[in-house]
Amino acid sequence: MSNVNEGLQEPAGGLRDLMPPCISVIIVNLNTRALLDACLASVEGERSTISIETIVIDNGSSDGSVGMVEAKYPATILVKNSRNQGFARPNNEGLRRARGKHLLLLNSDTVVRPGAFRILADFLDAHPDAGACGPRLIYPDGRLQYSAKGFPTLWTHFCDMTGLDRLFPGSALFGSGELRSFDYEHPGTADHLMAAAFLVRREAYEAVGPLDERFAIYYNDMDWCYRMVHAGWKIWYVPDAVVEHHLGQTVGAVNKRFTLFTMLYNNVMFFYQKHYGRGAIVVYRLLLAGGFAVRSVAWTVRAALRPTDTNRHMRTFAVKSLLFGLAFWRPAKIEEV
Repeated sequence: MSNVNEGLQEPAGGLRDLMPPCISVIIVNLNTRALLDACLASVEGERSTISIETIVIDNGSSDGSVGMVEAKYPATILVKNSRNQGFARPNNEGLRRARGKHLLLLNSDTVVRPGAFRILADFLDAHPDAGACGPRLIYPDGRLQYSAKGFPTLWTHFCDMTGLDRLFPGSALFGSGELRSFDYEHPGTADHLMAAAFLVRREAYEAVGPLDERFAIYYNDMDWCYRMVHAGWKIWYVPDAVVEHHLGQTVGAVNKRFTLFTMLYNNVMFFYQKHYGRGAIVVYRLLLAGGFAVRSVAWTVRAALRPTDTNRHMRTFAVKSLLFGLAFWRPAKIEEV
């Protein structure tokens, strides 16, 4: 069961329910104390331009994250889970508690650049067709993160496995999955934006419902965007709002140990099964096996010639992916975190 510490969040006079903030910020944390501290400090800096409530869902951290939040950010609504519950379930907990006009999913490994919240909220207010929007995401050194994607289909998977999307990155036919030609300098629509910082209109959330918790970690945001777009909403990229993102810090360490390998592929396959039917899984696996048969040979040779940790890791990933694809008769399996 979750314990809650609302600290100083409730306004004096019991007016909390009468004073909804413009944005409810929902942050899921697992053992990222230093990053979470920097994230919350940047969120606090936005309060001078827009009304905010901050909700932190801690997934059973053991690094002192909870004590840090209680000591330094007492106005934060803090939900303390006893164990890791993945991504979708704790975010849904935050969404249920949120009172804001708009709802922001924010990774704990982000730093919000000044004014970003106001820019995103104003954009949603000015574009009634926008169900959600996201900022320009950058690495700490200022490099752009390619956050816009197309919805995965069997065609985009074929282009990925055959390398057509890399041979013709600007092609609308072959590059529709990775969107490598997306214009990141101007506002525009995309099927999906990385949910490291993702502002959702409350009306869109109420129309399509919460994140599907069967996607415990991966593809829940892709599925959410898919449901919004197919309900008639648009997903907008807003480059004037900027958020720094330490990409991979939240799940990167366990990925290196392949802890979440099977869950990743099962979540991908469940997306295909949910939206395209069970037959799509067979085709997906066969394409996966074909693509990674070639990659397995290439990375094995590369690891033999240059036995670096990266090359050995990629060889293992390629071989595991090949074996996963060869089991084409198996259905998608939903795993608990």
